[in-house]
Amino acid sequence: MHPPDTAWTARGTDCYDACVKPREWSVYIVRCADASLYTGIAKDVSARLGAHNAGRGAAYTRARRPVDLVYRENDLTRSAALTREARIKALERAAKLSLIKKAGRVLAAAALLLCAGSARAAPAFDKENPVVFSSAAPQAFAEVTPGVPYPARMYFIRQSTGTEVGSATSADGVAWVEEAGARLSTSTPPSVSASSITAASVLPLTGGGFRMLYSIVSTTGAYRVHSATSADGFSWANDTGTRLEFSGGAVYLASPKLVKLTDGNWRAYYVRDQTGGANPANGQIYTCLSTNEGLAWGASSVVVSTLAYEVGAALLTDGRVRLFFTQPLSGASSATVVSSALSTDALASSFALETGYRLSTSAVSGTLSFPAPVRSTDSFRWRLYYDFAEPGTLSTAAIHTALTGAPAPASMNPGTVLRTNGATSLTILGEVFSAVAPVAKLSQAGQPDLLTTGPLTRTNDQSLDAVFNLFGLNTGFWDLTLTNADGAATTLVNALYVDYPGGALTLTNNLLRPSNGVPTSIDVTTFNAGRVLARVYSLDGRLVRTLYDGDRAEGSFSLSWDGRDAVGGAVASGLYILRLTAPKLDAKSKIVVIR
Repeated sequence: MHPPDTAWTARGTDCYDACVKPREWSVYIVRCADASLYTGIAKDVSARLGAHNAGRGAAYTRARRPVDLVYRENDLTRSAALTREARIKALERAAKLSLIKKAGRVLAAAALLLCAGSARAAPAFDKENPVVFSSAAPQAFAEVTPGVPYPARMYFIRQSTGTEVGSATSADGVAWVEEAGARLSTSTPPSVSASSITAASVLPLTGGGFRMLYSIVSTTGAYRVHSATSADGFSWANDTGTRLEFSGGAVYLASPKLVKLTDGNWRAYYVRDQTGGANPANGQIYTCLSTNEGLAWGASSVVVSTLAYEVGAALLTDGRVRLFFTQPLSGASSATVVSSALSTDALASSFALETGYRLSTSAVSGTLSFPAPVRSTDSFRWRLYYDFAEPGTLSTAAIHTALTGAPAPASMNPGTVLRTNGATSLTILGEVFSAVAPVAKLSQAGQPDLLTTGPLTRTNDQSLDAVFNLFGLNTGFWDLTLTNADGAATTLVNALYVDYPGGALTLTNNLLRPSNGVPTSIDVTTFNAGRVLARVYSLDGRLVRTLYDGDRAEGSFSLSWDGRDAVGGAVASGLYILRLTAPKLDAKSKIVVIR
């Protein structure tokens, strides 16, 4: 049996504990889908990354997939890795980003985390020129013919009066024809005693028809959310009762937006004064759930704690919800940007803010309000309708639009691959992937671009499957460039990390009898160039002989030991330890010498 480790610790760098104890652990940091950072340890980081992305990793990453590797420290003992992991976890986020930035090979990964360069955490919207309607605010969209996206009906509020919900139809989402009359007004029966209607949202009912949730200011100044139903989306009648109110209507409440989740339940998002008062300037985004299509609503909770004036909601193909909300920049009082947040759980009740702004204007240029997203006719892009008012002229605000442009790749799965792989299927996740599958390529500075081995397979507007031949690729991070069918392209920095597998060590004749003249044969295989160190130790931790110490190219080679020490003397009979380290290889094997 081996003596306790403490028997070897006093022998310096050549002792057993320092050179034979496994240094096969790594500490790593991954970037989650919500841009948060997770730190862990593993023997095989590639396998662990795959486990995270398959939902078999840590509980924290399970709900935040996919994850991408952005930092790693190799060649650690398990105890050293655990210590290092604890120290990194104790760092503030800014310090972790600084640590990532300092690591040479992941310098660009830090830029990705900070949303620098052309990598994007959310789709970009390009403003369109035509004014849709003047003196109106967009609210919601519905299919004119159930099951057919277009022609669509848009519901809007006339800003000049604020007492009715109007509508218009369009076959392409660009040119709209206003429908005569009001769909809903403060006089729609049965009366809800509204002095003004402030916002509205619409969803189709399972059995046919539609339900509208709309916010009001009552004749007594109270804030409430009511509902109405319609068989055709054109003629509406109020439902009895109140859907939402707080403290008898004393709490500011506005901008309800509805989403039907993949499980069939409805979720409402709305802006409420988080202090319990009646000040819109204290608004935050709240949510609640309905299991009976909007008639009764459950408990309320905050989902976006930053200041918000109005909110819009979009259900993505993968079941996540994106919230668009207007807010002022620091020190301003009017909303000059449209920000966004993306859901991080299956119930769409938890959100992570997305970096940057979806739309913006300067304070002197005007005010943005009422963001209302809807699918464009091509089904893979989104058109964001919004209100734009010149400074001090809210009553004459006009509906404008912006359209998502270039593809927005977010990650590749798996995010780490081996350079020894041949044709490998990789999933590209993101948004705005054209109906005619985009073209993908991988690139790294100083290396030839790598194209797919065939056309991409498009699952939907958020998922592509690409096959790349990875054999012999240079290690390190590779960028992904994705080009839509219309030629619009986006590069995702550090989309894929190319690694190499661990090496292998095989011993032949490890029962060494020097008298027969047959040495122990040591066969080594490595998959990356680097330093190789092979040493033989006695059982009490003394260095007996260095068999090899130098750099080698990748490949296979052989060493041998004839049972002699560093000066050529024959070693005594007994048990010896061979320890060999090479790129991603730290192996030990016993050799028994019998004289």
